[in-house]
Amino acid sequence: MVFLMNGRHDQMIADCRDELQVIKTKISVNIFDSTVRFLNSYAVIKISGTFEVIFKEILFDYLSFNANEENKMYLTKNIVDSSSNPNTQNISKYLEKINDTWKQQFDLTVKNSDAKQALNALVQFRNDFAHGSNFSCSIENIITYFESSIFIFESLYNIINSD
Repeated sequence: MVFLMNGRHDQMIADCRDELQVIKTKISVNIFDSTVRFLNSYAVIKISGTFEVIFKEILFDYLSFNANEENKMYLTKNIVDSSSNPNTQNISKYLEKINDTWKQQFDLTVKNSDAKQALNALVQFRNDFAHGSNFSCSIENIITYFESSIFIFESLYNIINSD
């Protein structure tokens, strides 16, 4: 079980996991249905969106703790309200702007990991679909990528909150 700040992220991951199981069940009923492609596309969008929110909230929650209202507003506008794919390169770029040690720890932690490839593949599938291209991946592989990718956000949380 993933444990991220205050259980909010645990719940988001559990909700996403539940929704993926519903999609898998719908697909398994008729794997040749024309809606399978759309269900898979929805799954990667759901996962990518969930991970983007978690990634931004981990940063915001840490940085805004005991901050004044002006700083919280700045962080909201520049982190929470920004649009950023939750791939490992973008996470690393955010960390570099905040704390180079965090960036280095993150990069070392995810380097050559299956989780890094899984997360980046999911984000790429999402971008392919959003920009009019198709991708080919089964719901089983999408779910496997999702489960593997959780490691990235556990690591991010642990690195930032290691003090």
